[in-house]
Amino acid sequence: MDRDQMRASESDRQVVMERLRQAVEEGRLDVAEYQDRVDAAMQARVYSELDVLISDLQQLSPPGFAAQQVEPTREMRPPLSKANQQLREGQDMGGRKWKIAGVAAAVVAVIALALFIAAPQLFLYLAIGILVVLVLFVVAAFAGLF
Repeated sequence: MDRDQMRASESDRQVVMERLRQAVEEGRLDVAEYQDRVDAAMQARVYSELDVLISDLQQLSPPGFAAQQVEPTREMRPPLSKANQQLREGQDMGGRKWKIAGVAAAVVAVIALALFIAAPQLFLYLAIGILVVLVLFVVAAFAGLF
């Protein structure tokens, strides 16, 4: 399908109306002609109807100036603030922290399994002791001691 016959979207109409507004600011259109073209842009259904509205408004270099070749520049990023640098470094460190925590959990699980196999009563007493300490922390927190 030819581009001229394709349906225009609302954002396409907005782009054309913005270009018309710029033309008024530049003095290329008067207010009455601007209003007529905006009304036509709102009624436009296909690209060819929009293209006609701005075809005579293409930006040209001022008379007497030769068109200059503009070379692309490489993208320059602004330097990061200290807070952003710390956040980025923290993200890099976060992966290592999780690896260390995973290894520690695996070591604790292996020790607990070995203790359970070797001395089930000792494992039971240790588990009950840990639960008692956790319950005491919860009670202290509710009592407002922390």
